[in-house]
Amino acid sequence: MGVQGRFRRNAFGWKSQPAIQRVKQAVSEIKKVARTDPLLAADGAVAFIERISPALERVDSSSEPSAAP
Repeated sequence: MGVQGRFRRNAFGWKSQPAIQRVKQAVSEIKKVARTDPLLAADGAVAFIERISPALERVDSSSEPSAAP
């Protein structure tokens, strides 16, 4: 199935438990593949970022406390 099959656009809210779980699963899978096939893992990482980037663009961090300088 791979990373791409697990992420559907607008399937979950950003802070929902299923979304967090899927992100952790994808990162775990990419790390596992990287041990044996770094090129395939890099390909999966790029595909993962391409899939989640639209969701990251909509995150509003204005209400988050800022880090101390």
